[in-house]
Amino acid sequence: MSVVLAIARFLHLFLVAVLAGLLVGVALVERALLEVGPSVYTAVQKPKHEVFAPVMPVLDTLVIAAGLLVLILMNRTRRPLAPGAVAFTAAGVVCTIALTVTTVLVNVPINAEIIGSWSVEHPPADWAQVRDRWNLFHTIRTVVARLALVCLLVTALRPAPHGRAGTAGGRTRSGA
Repeated sequence: MSVVLAIARFLHLFLVAVLAGLLVGVALVERALLEVGPSVYTAVQKPKHEVFAPVMPVLDTLVIAAGLLVLILMNRTRRPLAPGAVAFTAAGVVCTIALTVTTVLVNVPINAEIIGSWSVEHPPADWAQVRDRWNLFHTIRTVVARLALVCLLVTALRPAPHGRAGTAGGRTRSGA
């Protein structure tokens, strides 16, 4: 495997691990917030979403771009890859694209609504339904992120086939 491909694979795996870990952490916070009332929930959500709003698009974009780069490099390499490496990597990239689509279509609009129009003193009457919808889609994207991570770990942990032209089992034919 080329050095460039190895670095790209490492970077992609690292970024997906950061994303999956971040989403799991948020899920744990959200679980704790199921016990609080509407004003406390809103008071926590507004600054949380303001912090994540500039970070998540950058992280999601880097994850997808790194994954696409890895796939391009994998398809250009002349060296043997582990069996299923391209398929598992592609599955991981598809997962990250799917979780980003879910984020953009469901979670981000809810976040914008909370930041823009919810009041800590007077949260909307349907705040619990909005919370539950956000949590449902956050759970989906968290599971998909962990699935992406598993796909990449499977690829990273499977050894590439040994032996190129003139070798057998990784050693030269002369036994050296």
